[in-house]
Amino acid sequence: MQAVLEALPHEFQQFREVVETFSKLVLQSRLFPARHPSVERALGLAFIHLDAALQGKKSVKLIFTNGVMCWLNFELDLTDMQDKAMHLFRETLVRQSIGEIEFMNGVTKDEIAAFAALLAGSGPKQAANCASLGVRIERICVRHGYRAEEPAAEETAEVAPREPDRRSAPRSSGAAGDRGVMGKVVQGVLDKLEKIQSKDGTTARAKIIEVIEREGGGTATILLLNSLQEYDDYTFTHSVNVAVISAAIARNLGLGEEFVDRVAHAALLHDIGKLYVPRAIIHKAGRLTPGEWQAMKRHPVDGERILREERFDLVSRRVAFEHHMRHDLTGYPTPKLGFEVHKASEIVRIADSYDALTTKRPYRRQINPYQAVKLMEKGSGGEFRKDYFVAFMRVLGNIPIGSMLRLTTGETALVIGMNAGSGDLPRVRVLTDAAGKEVSGEIVIDLNELDPATNKPKRQIASILDQAVRDVDIGQYITS
Repeated sequence: MQAVLEALPHEFQQFREVVETFSKLVLQSRLFPARHPSVERALGLAFIHLDAALQGKKSVKLIFTNGVMCWLNFELDLTDMQDKAMHLFRETLVRQSIGEIEFMNGVTKDEIAAFAALLAGSGPKQAANCASLGVRIERICVRHGYRAEEPAAEETAEVAPREPDRRSAPRSSGAAGDRGVMGKVVQGVLDKLEKIQSKDGTTARAKIIEVIEREGGGTATILLLNSLQEYDDYTFTHSVNVAVISAAIARNLGLGEEFVDRVAHAALLHDIGKLYVPRAIIHKAGRLTPGEWQAMKRHPVDGERILREERFDLVSRRVAFEHHMRHDLTGYPTPKLGFEVHKASEIVRIADSYDALTTKRPYRRQINPYQAVKLMEKGSGGEFRKDYFVAFMRVLGNIPIGSMLRLTTGETALVIGMNAGSGDLPRVRVLTDAAGKEVSGEIVIDLNELDPATNKPKRQIASILDQAVRDVDIGQYITS
């Protein structure tokens, strides 16, 4: 595809880049508030390409009719694009009856941003109303209705001629490309995921990749995941972890593949509302102020609104809204009397809590998975639905991945996986010997292994160490 584009005239490449980057800006302006990093990045690209197209010209006029955008003697059929941003741009122009957009030389970033924000709004002919944004848009002209007359002689260098040569854009490969990139990013997270090293976990990983591969690159799912990763990598990684754990719990409950699929998809986007929480609050090391806490507590509301506006299914919207509601209806947001939390939200809440407790954060150290499970067990039946919590425990095993053990030999070891056979005891990696000295190399043992001479386990668990895993990245100890 890149070779095809490079073979096209330079002006056509400019034309395509202007339309693509501006349509992405309109999409980001629809999803996020002004000055959000995702909007700022899209604005920067749109301005660069529009400024390049304007070099040596008084203006750039884009003519839109019957789903086709025209400039000079080139056309882009927006109905033929497999890109969500392009489709949104086309639908916006049709809805607002816009037949022509003219960008004057000297147009500013603020004008472009304000115009994109107006187009992103839902009101009819909103592009004519700029006062609400406090920005005077003087170098962008919009003409409503389709252009029927021939262009004036002095305009022929700037607009479509009477008979365009129909050199249309090749079909976009962006959908598959974006999907492939996101699939690789998610796979990278899954490769490091140490929370569940069991059959349930392996199947759940495959489900997450299946969800990503099924989504087209231009879909809202991929676009939102891209934005989340760019905005806050921890929240993105946390969302993938939660999706895997949630899918494993749902399958263990026997809720059916269709429901497992819906839970996995919903869990990937459960924290999407954090795109509206300032990074400074997300990464704050100390206690949040009352105002900061209120801003944080709004993310379920913002998440549901984003997914509703993007027409996501009801399960995804409810999980985004309810994942901080407890089984006993405490938590937030406060539900109405008689409200019943969706079963998908009950599952995601368990997975969300476990991943948050066992992951290092700026404001606290991670805690041992065994400690986390014991802490969460106190909320079984209250904070967490009891039968779902039992399924969660079945998925994790008796001693969760990442637990630190002291063995009867005096060695300390880290639980790195559940036994693949019939034994109930896990596989561990020895960290220190009986003298407390750190071992070199990888010594991985199965605690179910018996001594042939005595027919008793070679090593037994003396105790589970309850202290936090101090600054240990459990992922580095996981073996294949």
